[in-house]
Amino acid sequence: MMSCILYIILAVLLFLACALSALTQLSHRRTTDVKELAPQRTVHIRILSVCILVFTLTAFICREGGGFGFLLWAGLLSVSVCCVALVLGWWPRLLVPLARLMSHSLLPLMPLAGPGKSPD
Repeated sequence: MMSCILYIILAVLLFLACALSALTQLSHRRTTDVKELAPQRTVHIRILSVCILVFTLTAFICREGGGFGFLLWAGLLSVSVCCVALVLGWWPRLLVPLARLMSHSLLPLMPLAGPGKSPD
């Protein structure tokens, strides 16, 4: 029973990561009628999405082992991607709250300093 709840939580996290990645693209934001994101916010959200993906992969591997854990993660990831595509195609209004939440800042944006850039 406990492992079933864990798998459901991890599947929801995978769906969230895929939805976050999809909603950083302008065409998908237009389908939800939400304003465009700032470029820096887009980078931060994509980094968050990758962190969620890595976390779920690590959780599956720790729980089920290397071979089956990765296979389970890859299978649930593909199902999550299909679910996000289905929601964006048929019911984009379901992702409007997430798209609006992405626009609002809970934490102040930190400048991304790269090679040749100095943080302001």
